[in-house]
Amino acid sequence: MLNAPHEERDLKRELGYDLKDDLICYMRNDPMFYRKEYFPVINKFVHYIKDGRNVQSRAFESLVVKAYEQYQKKFPVEGLEPSLKKEMCEEICNEIHMSECEFIRQGLYDEK
Repeated sequence: MLNAPHEERDLKRELGYDLKDDLICYMRNDPMFYRKEYFPVINKFVHYIKDGRNVQSRAFESLVVKAYEQYQKKFPVEGLEPSLKKEMCEEICNEIHMSECEFIRQGLYDEK
């Protein structure tokens, strides 16, 4: 049985790019996805964190799944799985959680 990092390396080699990084880039840079999907979730996340509430990274799961579905339609790349693997989804959720927490700590979401 293959472990997740090995599978990810194979996927990266097969696709020619890092799907995790590309999907995160898509979520943050596609104007329609960002405005309709990403921004509302992150805005709520920021308020929860600033209120001292604990938010688990899996809170981004539905956002990531929706992003993958739209990404597949927009970029029909050969080699993409029909659905996002659970391990990859968790990695993306963790990355978003970690980076958004850092943005909050840096004051990037503070009202000016």
